[in-house]
Amino acid sequence: MSTRRWFSVAVGAVAAVSVISAGATALAATQPTPGRHAHTNYRGNVGLAAHGPARAARPAAGTVTHHYSLAASAFTPDGLHNTADDYFNLWDPTTLSNQAPGRCFNTGLSLPPNVTLKSVKAYYTAGSAAMSFEVNRQDLANHTDTILVSTDTAVVSTPAYTSTTLNFPASTAVVNMTNDAYSVGVCPNGSTTFSGLTITYTQPAS
Repeated sequence: MSTRRWFSVAVGAVAAVSVISAGATALAATQPTPGRHAHTNYRGNVGLAAHGPARAARPAAGTVTHHYSLAASAFTPDGLHNTADDYFNLWDPTTLSNQAPGRCFNTGLSLPPNVTLKSVKAYYTAGSAAMSFEVNRQDLANHTDTILVSTDTAVVSTPAYTSTTLNFPASTAVVNMTNDAYSVGVCPNGSTTFSGLTITYTQPAS
């Protein structure tokens, strides 16, 4: 094992113990009171759970806001197309980039049932080519799909790290895991790279 990976594992273990200890202390102190790409197939599978304690923001009585962030390293290519052109799934920090126009990356989302999707913020470095980004919902029983949100980013002459936020329509915001599956797709090209996303959702307070 390389020194870098051994160090990462060691630091991760110490951080995990610290988080568990801090969580136990806190619990004891406070008891409960537009572009569609026809070749894109969303095949990834990344678990998305209610992650950590609820944030303080409470947009309406009886609901709690949660946030979940997903790194670019969770995404897999949906096709290599021109295999002479490499693609890069980097870490520390993670970025997706590639040398083949039209190459896209996907991941599946395992969302908590019955929550209400509010927004998704995509983090990326804007560069020489537009990046397509979308969140979709697949009806598995009927083999159909719906794009919930999508965007194409602007092209800039000087690459710059930035983000964009998309709001989910209220008509498709409630997560139904009985027949539906949820996915994210992103197509970074040129000097434009993708770094990750944050989904904001609400659920009834327990």
